[in-house]
Amino acid sequence: MAFKKRSSSILAETLFADLTVSSLIRGNDDENLKQRLEAQRERDRISSLLVHQKAFLDDKKTRHLGLVAGFGAGKSYSLTVKILQLCFDNPGFTGIALEPTYGMLQDILIPQLQDIWDEWGISYTLFRGAAELKVQCPDGETSKVLLRSFENYQRLRGINAAWAVVDEIDTVKPQIANQAFQLLQGRIRSGINPQIAVCSTPEGFGWLYEFFVKNDDESKRLIKAKTTDNPYLPDSYIESLRAQYPPALIEAYLNGEFCNLAQSSVFNEFDRARNSSTEIVQTDDQVWIGADFNIGMCHFCCAVLREETGKRVMHVVANHVVRDTYAMVAKIQQLFGNQILRGACTIFPDPAGQAQSTSSTKTDHQILREGSIQVKAERKAPNVQESIAHCNVLFHQEKIKVVCERCPELTASLEQWSYDDRGKPMKGGNNDYSHSGDALRYLVWGLMNGAGRSMQRGIRNY
Repeated sequence: MAFKKRSSSILAETLFADLTVSSLIRGNDDENLKQRLEAQRERDRISSLLVHQKAFLDDKKTRHLGLVAGFGAGKSYSLTVKILQLCFDNPGFTGIALEPTYGMLQDILIPQLQDIWDEWGISYTLFRGAAELKVQCPDGETSKVLLRSFENYQRLRGINAAWAVVDEIDTVKPQIANQAFQLLQGRIRSGINPQIAVCSTPEGFGWLYEFFVKNDDESKRLIKAKTTDNPYLPDSYIESLRAQYPPALIEAYLNGEFCNLAQSSVFNEFDRARNSSTEIVQTDDQVWIGADFNIGMCHFCCAVLREETGKRVMHVVANHVVRDTYAMVAKIQQLFGNQILRGACTIFPDPAGQAQSTSSTKTDHQILREGSIQVKAERKAPNVQESIAHCNVLFHQEKIKVVCERCPELTASLEQWSYDDRGKPMKGGNNDYSHSGDALRYLVWGLMNGAGRSMQRGIRNY
């Protein structure tokens, strides 16, 4: 059954267009007054947009546009208006509006479309059975909006569309979101201003983070907003969020930040803002390295020491991933040849490397020493929980800092490595964040007095 809505041509003609009084003056005085009032209301609506909403609506050129924000920041309003904008910018073409499930289409998207579009007097027809909308554009053309489930993405096959919007994309499992979005990208191949826009509250380091941050390129733009950026919310709403959620969820659901939503992260004292660095290696620096050996994938991180306000601070300036120990030696020689010649390059490797090799009949430690790199290794690996705790203490004391831009794998480990259900640091799987974390553990344990700490009756003395 179709539901037709009354048309209001002035709003349709002026939405997202330059508004001038002279362009609206036509007809008799009553019509002139009506048009002036409608134009003023439209200007009021545009002027009342929040900064992030305006940025989201003003951007008509970025191929992949994202808005990540906390609860109550105005994402739903932004998306609803964005759908209308894309209809008007691509008159006569088809677009796709997606929620994760069909239930969310019925419960969330359609009601909010009706509320806003009815208030604005937009002329549209809703066909519930076919799950589509037809919208009358200012030039008389009719745009079609297909209402679809993002998780049921196979139904997108065969569609030719000019644009698409996806709501709450981060609530979809990343593997499904990847497959669905790849298929959706192939459907956007017509129109005047083709664009894919997504909105969501962040759910950990999920699809939004992987697509817009980790794999950023010139075709993408991510706009961020906090709940507190919306001045129209009552104070009680924000306070109720603070009382309802733990700190990690507050970062995501109130501040719109990407953070580890697992029950507990391994390096829970690491804070990207507090523990960030911009240090570089100077010619006369001693370089310190931590290394973790794995077959086909060896991780190592490089650091320098600085004296800051009376304390010794370790700055991790780079991390690298190479195929084997020989490649590790070659990379270290390339980066720090001068330090090696001066005997100022020391590595703290995985102690297991003194008895085995990941790439040769020689042990990993032998290969490092033959590369003229000084090797310092414990006879056995440090206790995992002890060495992690030692790192966290030093992060809290701001005695470890990281150049995150030059340490992508290590930063991912610091922010995303979590404990499993048994309370053990997770290892293995597609997203194994343990390797760079282990390289850091060995470095910190050897360089920052971890091995020299004493234990007495179960109390750690630092």
